[in-house]
Amino acid sequence: MTSLAGPALPAGKAAPYDIPELASRGIRDRFLQFGARYRWLLLFTMLMGSMSTMLAATTINVALPAIIGAFGLGQDQAQWMSTAFLASSTIAMLANAWAMSVHGPRATYIFGMITFLIGSLLGAVSTTLELLILARAMQGVSAGLLQPMSMFLIFQTFPDHQRGTAMGIFSVGVVLAPAFGPALGGIAVDLASWRLVFVATLPLAVLAMMAAPFLMPKGEDAARRRAPPLDWQGLLLLSVALIGLLSAFAGGNRDGWDSNISVLKFTIAIAAGIAFYFWERQHPFPALNPAIFKHRQFWSAGIIIAATGTAIYGSTYLIPLFVQMVQHYSPTGAGVMMIPAGLAMVFCFPIAGRLSDRVDTRLLLAFGISCFAVSGFLLAGVSALTPYWVLVGWIVISRIGISFCMPPANTTAVRAVPPHLLASATGGASFLMQVGGAFGVNLLAIFLQRRTMFHEAHLTSEMDESNFEFLYQHAMHAQALEASGMPQVVAFSSAFQEISRDLSMQASVFAFRDCFFVIAIWFVLVLGALLLMPRPRLVQRVPPR
Repeated sequence: MTSLAGPALPAGKAAPYDIPELASRGIRDRFLQFGARYRWLLLFTMLMGSMSTMLAATTINVALPAIIGAFGLGQDQAQWMSTAFLASSTIAMLANAWAMSVHGPRATYIFGMITFLIGSLLGAVSTTLELLILARAMQGVSAGLLQPMSMFLIFQTFPDHQRGTAMGIFSVGVVLAPAFGPALGGIAVDLASWRLVFVATLPLAVLAMMAAPFLMPKGEDAARRRAPPLDWQGLLLLSVALIGLLSAFAGGNRDGWDSNISVLKFTIAIAAGIAFYFWERQHPFPALNPAIFKHRQFWSAGIIIAATGTAIYGSTYLIPLFVQMVQHYSPTGAGVMMIPAGLAMVFCFPIAGRLSDRVDTRLLLAFGISCFAVSGFLLAGVSALTPYWVLVGWIVISRIGISFCMPPANTTAVRAVPPHLLASATGGASFLMQVGGAFGVNLLAIFLQRRTMFHEAHLTSEMDESNFEFLYQHAMHAQALEASGMPQVVAFSSAFQEISRDLSMQASVFAFRDCFFVIAIWFVLVLGALLLMPRPRLVQRVPPR
């Protein structure tokens, strides 16, 4: 029987595996054990873990109508399924570097996967909204710990001439996960219930968990001694600021925007945000270094990164809701609708990445922002009768836009800072993406609820005896009900209920249109950020000799 482990090398002999100089001792030991194939085994282990958490980020969206019905939730409550995940992953990302330095990649990875497994099982058996939110937050913590680790280990295990290939494989997997996540969630809901959505991605997570003890490198004692202390005060202040603001916006409709509880939430959140800023300025090892925002190229690109997060997470939240609640497609149909858009991103991402090294990234960003704005304006005219594949085409346009925003914006932001701030800039870009997504989903859900209430009140106010269209529709509904065998008196009263349902549906259509229109206007405004961005410097290509 052939062993997985490669032959051990004699002491003092160099390993013929092209090991990068950045590799830690733990990684070098794994190369001695598994040989040159170790880097690929590690890559696919990281990919399985990351895909399981990224699938969990989007599978829940197609299950929201079922969860709303099961728990009797409003949009202001249902949006916590997405925002809890995004907010917790944002905070966990900032603690990733400390966790890997102190506990090592293996322990951090295993902790993240265990947290994900517990959160997924908790979500599957939850009986209250509070438990569901806790489960989503646990899944988000796992995603926040795993995502930054993957890039770090790719740079430590792959030589320079193979890093592009490794990053390409990893990026395709991470992009495909959100594309197929809604379809997987839809199939789970149709086969069983929304509870199956929480455990649908566990097979990948279990495989990654089983491989981790053998493939993930340990931490080093020397690295542990050099590790900076955790900025737990900064993380606590950031958590209070984020959760306070999200909670204040979410509860505004129910509690009243000028109520004592809403004012208190806003006051605490804003105070925590200000305290976080001043604390990070004086902390020697800040969780989020404010120095990166002193560079004009970084913060102008950061606006676009945050806007892209709003776009991708906000639209992924709204579209499955619309096609299920208004057009009455099945969860599977709603999920499959997102697959062509995801494949478009897989095709366009490498193109945008290559072009960002060759042309002025402001041109690529302008194209991407314009594509998403056009998609938003098209979706602002959506109706209950809009054909399925027309919607798919409009969504594809938006994803092409995102593809030409994400790589150029991230590259431009990171290139703006000096080398000693490179790690802070990378973390800051990820932070802006997640925060943009969290507040995008949060505010769009609140706006959708308010506009639905507004349109329902407006349409209902016009339904009286002086409205001949109302009288005609009532008579037609009553006649149809009588023809189906219903007694005349019952049909007369039931016709009012039918009209009420029609009005509610029309109000929902108008509200979704308003949301898509706001997204379109937002991206038109984001174009202004390009005017603030200096001309980015391009990578100087050395001509071959």
